[in-house]
Amino acid sequence: MLFRVSIKYTRQTQIRTNNMNTITINGAKDLKKYIDDNNQVIQQIREEYLRDIQQPAAIVQDHQGLRFPKITSWTLRADLCRAEHASFVYKRTGLPQFSTFLQSEAKLNEALNQLEDLRKMLVTNKQQKKTTIRKIHDIIKLVRQKEQQDQRLPSPTFDFVTTMATDDDDDDYSVYDDRNDFLLEAEDSAIVKELKAQIETTKQNHRTISRNLLQQVKPIVKAVRHYIVDVKKSAEDNVGDILHHAEKCRAFISKCFDLTVLEFCAHSWWHQTQKDPMDHNFYRIEVQSENPDDSVFNPNVAATTEHNIRICVYDGNTNNPASLIHQYDYDQDLLHAIYTQETICEVDNIIRHFNSRANVVATCEA
Repeated sequence: MLFRVSIKYTRQTQIRTNNMNTITINGAKDLKKYIDDNNQVIQQIREEYLRDIQQPAAIVQDHQGLRFPKITSWTLRADLCRAEHASFVYKRTGLPQFSTFLQSEAKLNEALNQLEDLRKMLVTNKQQKKTTIRKIHDIIKLVRQKEQQDQRLPSPTFDFVTTMATDDDDDDYSVYDDRNDFLLEAEDSAIVKELKAQIETTKQNHRTISRNLLQQVKPIVKAVRHYIVDVKKSAEDNVGDILHHAEKCRAFISKCFDLTVLEFCAHSWWHQTQKDPMDHNFYRIEVQSENPDDSVFNPNVAATTEHNIRICVYDGNTNNPASLIHQYDYDQDLLHAIYTQETICEVDNIIRHFNSRANVVATCEA
């Protein structure tokens, strides 16, 4: 039913999974791709899940698309059954307390949100490291500029004295007029060395923070893999439950339709063959199940059969047991007596007229 989705990852930060595949996440970029891929998987599962519960086998409609114009207790029961199926589907698609799919999806989304928070921390940590190191470099630059300016200033305590020199002296000695030459070979000052050491310390601190954050990522990634399996399984289970419930509903509604037709035919049969022609009182004809529980839809119980129903006649427009005047067990003899050719044609014409836009399969000629 559901489309199976599997994605393999190959990166760093060794994270073992049950099938021995290795998922590696080396930083914020890898973690972002992992989160996006899993969000896509969730979306695919949800879309497939919604398509499955909207297929014809999961939808409960009227019996063969037909309705009987006479409102009876059985037509009301059929309407209640359709409403119950709609509620059943809504609970498993919109209410987490009843839907294992929504519960599994919530766990998965929570885990991905935790990974997203850790990813943001990794990004923030990296940005802070860059900002801190850049500021330290700016300070080093300012320190060096200040040191160069200080060394170019003349000494206030003594002067340089020059004397006459011969050609031989020029050969043996060199006079450096450029005072900046010694700066190129000068070592960093103590302040600069300390600032450079601070850069290395900053890098190490932020590497430690990143490593600790990635350590927190590991168990969540392992949990995500299990959550995805749970979401797929719960989606399949929910779809199966909905299909099973719809099948039971259709069987119950089909039986309600048949009993509604039987009640209509029984009404004609009793008034035409059983009632005294001189009796002008009103009588109510009902088809009832011997077991009252069979009249209520229960997906765990088989639908009412023709072997445990009866035809009841009440005096007046009521179904009060005190008003019951006749009761007939529904058997083969009563079946043939009720379903005459004239009655079948009358029912067929009523259904055709009421469902003029529907396709009627059975006809009175059949």
